[in-house]
Amino acid sequence: MMEKVLTLLVGLLIALGGWSLSRTFELSTGQVVLEKQVEQLEFEVRMIDEKMEEMFNIDEEIMEQHEKLFKKLEQSNSGYNYN
Repeated sequence: MMEKVLTLLVGLLIALGGWSLSRTFELSTGQVVLEKQVEQLEFEVRMIDEKMEEMFNIDEEIMEQHEKLFKKLEQSNSGYNYN
């Protein structure tokens, strides 16, 4: 009788160990997938930041060109006023 109880307990411990190992593998696989997704999102954010910075620089250059154009037009005697 004692041997049957011990066999049952050992079987139960093996089953719990297998379940625990399976669950650990599942969680670590999920973590790897999530980390990969986070890396991809971080990369996309960096790329968008770089594009936005480039666009801001282009916008500033366009604004400077317009200011120079308006100053030149004001200096000329065209009679046209931009104020």
